[in-house]
Amino acid sequence: MHKLTYYRRIQLSFLLFIILPILAISVFSYTLLKQNMIEKFQLSNSNMLNVIVGEIERTIDDVTFASHYIVNDTGLRASLDNFADTGRINTYTDYTRFTKIKDSFSLITSKPLNNSIRMYLVNRAGFVISPDSENLTAMSGRLDQLMAGVDPTRPAVLQWLGLLKDETDDEGTYYIARVIGGGTKQPYTSVLLIGIKTSYFEQLLGRVEFGSPALFDSGGTRLAGDPDVAQHPENTPDSKRRLEAVLDKTDWTLVYETSEESLTGQISRAFYTGMGLVLIFTLLFSVISLFFAKRLHSPIRKLQRVARQFTMGNRDMRLDIVGKDDIAELGASFNLMLDEIEVLIANIEQEQEQKRVIELEALFMQIRPHFLINTLNSIKCSLILNSDQMHSGVIDSLMGLLRAYLKVSEPSTLEEEGRLLGYYADIMNVRNEMELQLEFTLAPELEKFVVPKLVLQPLVENAIIHGLVDREDPRIALTASQEQGTVTIVIEDNGWGMEKEELLALNRQLNDPESEEYATYQRVGLRNVIQRLRLTFGPDAAMKLCVNDQGGISAVLSIPVPDR
Repeated sequence: MHKLTYYRRIQLSFLLFIILPILAISVFSYTLLKQNMIEKFQLSNSNMLNVIVGEIERTIDDVTFASHYIVNDTGLRASLDNFADTGRINTYTDYTRFTKIKDSFSLITSKPLNNSIRMYLVNRAGFVISPDSENLTAMSGRLDQLMAGVDPTRPAVLQWLGLLKDETDDEGTYYIARVIGGGTKQPYTSVLLIGIKTSYFEQLLGRVEFGSPALFDSGGTRLAGDPDVAQHPENTPDSKRRLEAVLDKTDWTLVYETSEESLTGQISRAFYTGMGLVLIFTLLFSVISLFFAKRLHSPIRKLQRVARQFTMGNRDMRLDIVGKDDIAELGASFNLMLDEIEVLIANIEQEQEQKRVIELEALFMQIRPHFLINTLNSIKCSLILNSDQMHSGVIDSLMGLLRAYLKVSEPSTLEEEGRLLGYYADIMNVRNEMELQLEFTLAPELEKFVVPKLVLQPLVENAIIHGLVDREDPRIALTASQEQGTVTIVIEDNGWGMEKEELLALNRQLNDPESEEYATYQRVGLRNVIQRLRLTFGPDAAMKLCVNDQGGISAVLSIPVPDR
């Protein structure tokens, strides 16, 4: 079967994997956008209905508060009791009582209520008191009809009288009543009539920008809103969206309806227009891309050839960079990657060689260890029988070191390293006829910290041989601590120290593998320490030698510890 070239794959992939996904994503986006738009409109309108419901309920709360205040005001109740049967103001006393009631009534109704709410007090004789005398004429014509709907035996609740329209009020007013005084056995003192103009409700419903809202009372009477909206429709088409909200305090119902077409019509028209433009530009771009795809094919093929040659072992193979476009940048990055891979391979080979040398040295140190340990054990038993505790202890320390050398390839802990250094110090005290003081300070959390076995012994040995042999009070202090992801081990002596220039040269020889001084450095012990640390903990492990406050040398080991 004929193998498709990269050039042909670009053309085919463009037709199959670009045009088709664009169409699919466009249809999916349109559907999702349409659904999200409808949901957002519903949520927005639901929030708007909740705001309107809250506004109406706050108005009802204000009316309720004003009625409670009038009912519970003892001074006003007393005046109403005295004025209960006054049908006309005939005397100065009647006028005084009327003025007192009106002033108190005006003060109560002036602050909490808006301009669309009117309140009236009607006594048993049918005398109407209003803060605004201009509304008395309109009230007198509908008073009998309103009082007929009032139940005087229910003084403790608001009574919803309903919507009332007449020739003097085309818009209509919704009335609420509350009986003051009285009850089942006593006649009432007066009736508080509260009128809310329907224009107030129309103003609230006018905030809805899309759709048709309507407000119905508990009896199903429309108080405001679109007359085409029914409270209980026989059937609702699928194309219509309907929301309802019930006012708990009044048992009124706020209904909202809108058609889906009004919400998504503009989106649909924009979608079809956009799809047409996408198809036109896709066809035009397809023709233009045929010419550019051919030019892109040549450098990609060269890149493929270089990669194949490199994998076959030709590490000197590199891509020729031409121009400054994206393909040229990709070629330069590819060449850089090949260089880094070649360096990485060389470093791995060098590390493997170093590890082999270290393991070989460890094998040389294990020549006949069992024979030596058995021989020393026999000598130790002979010394114990002769009560020579000092030399038997030295033999015991030497045997401990030999066992450690036998297992030098196994990991150790800082706690175990401290014990091995104690063995080594005992041996060196006898060998050099000195009284070396070895102090080991280890943080509790580092007692089980794993390190290469005998990695600290060369540092102690170097301190004794080069700085403490002729000292009267030789001392070596080892401390280990951890801070911010790094374990620091400090080996400090009070020896003779070194010159600053010698220390700088020694640090370069130990820590800079690229320098010529590193290649010529012949001291195996210190180099072995840093190499084993880096093989175990990575290239960030470091060792630094410096002069301490006692004039001796401090070897500082820094070991990175990954975060847990």
